[in-house]
Amino acid sequence: MKSSHLRLISPFLSRVVLLVAISSLPTACKVPADPESTTQEVTRSTLKVGALINPLDDVETRAVARVADALQANVDLVAGDPHSLFALLEKGELHLIAGRIPSNTPFASDVGLTDPIGQVTVGDDTEDRVLAIRRGENRFLTTANRAIRAISR
Repeated sequence: MKSSHLRLISPFLSRVVLLVAISSLPTACKVPADPESTTQEVTRSTLKVGALINPLDDVETRAVARVADALQANVDLVAGDPHSLFALLEKGELHLIAGRIPSNTPFASDVGLTDPIGQVTVGDDTEDRVLAIRRGENRFLTTANRAIRAISR
């Protein structure tokens, strides 16, 4: 009689444990956040891209297109000098900057940088080439990195 009683309790306890585990998953796994809502703003809308070189080369064009495709967005390119474009990025007036940006850019402490999309030569050195996004927009960075994954390998 005890073994049949244990068999009835065991499935019940298993379900309770499973229910508790499933209900605690949302607090255990935080999705990266965008404090300034970049991903939401761009999705099915317009990806505003600062272009440090005009026109962007093939690598940059492919990377930007992949990010736009991932967000179902149109691309609006704005050409300009680095200081102007990075100031616009910081204000949220641009979402992304492309144009042979080395991973050791002087702006690195002020922006988010994607995974490498290739290499770029700076002087006598070869550096990883990246895209720049607004600092702290982690969901947007994750989306961009997933989109460029095939390029960054």
